[in-house]
Amino acid sequence: MGMEFGSKLKEWRNHRRLSQMGLAGEAGISTRHLSFLETGRSRPTEGMIIRLCEALEVNATESNMLFSAAGFTPRYQGTTNADQLPEEVAQAINLIMENHDPYPAVLLNSSYDILKANQGYLRFAALMGVDEPTDINMLDLLIASDMGKSLIVNWKEVARSLILRARSEAWLQGPSSPLHAHIKRLMEDEAVAEALSQDLENLQNPVPAAVLPITISLGALETSWITTITSFGSARDALVDGLMIEQSFPANEQTRMLVSQMN
Repeated sequence: MGMEFGSKLKEWRNHRRLSQMGLAGEAGISTRHLSFLETGRSRPTEGMIIRLCEALEVNATESNMLFSAAGFTPRYQGTTNADQLPEEVAQAINLIMENHDPYPAVLLNSSYDILKANQGYLRFAALMGVDEPTDINMLDLLIASDMGKSLIVNWKEVARSLILRARSEAWLQGPSSPLHAHIKRLMEDEAVAEALSQDLENLQNPVPAAVLPITISLGALETSWITTITSFGSARDALVDGLMIEQSFPANEQTRMLVSQMN
């Protein structure tokens, strides 16, 4: 158990680009003690794991993995099912999404999997020809799919912005997170890699924008949207850790009229 915890701790320290001295200082322990923890010569207490997780800014989900690696019961309760959320959290999410109707809104987990969708999203997804609109990953839908590449007029800008945002979130989630692995797979797509490299070369929009303009072509009709992603959760609550609500707003009158006709 000690070696498994130690290797994960070292992985996190390297991911945060901290020296042993740097992390020891942040956690308020000696460099020698930290070295013993990383090599498995010392076994951590639960209190020590909490202290190290706070120093490394490890979220609740990944903290649970460190507790398990050290032989402890995961400290933070978690779920991947929207139906298992605390009642007050579920009510708040439902209110936000229902009140956003007739415009699209979806609930995403930390990996961008769609957990829940309002009627506005389902109606528009049907127009786009999405076969299983709630059993899909949003990054795959918008970035990786042939449909996304063909229907999204400003696909390069959308892909670039979403990848940059997802990268920053993956950095917080850690090197072993599903999102980190997902981004690696997305970057194997030449079109995605090219879209991001152009951004870096031109030094334009080096960080993800707060809002994402997106134009979607539906035959002869182009719909324009402004999309926002709001984080919903706490770094110490695995039940809601990483949950996001993505909401789309019509950016012009033509799109508003289409939504009105669909409703």
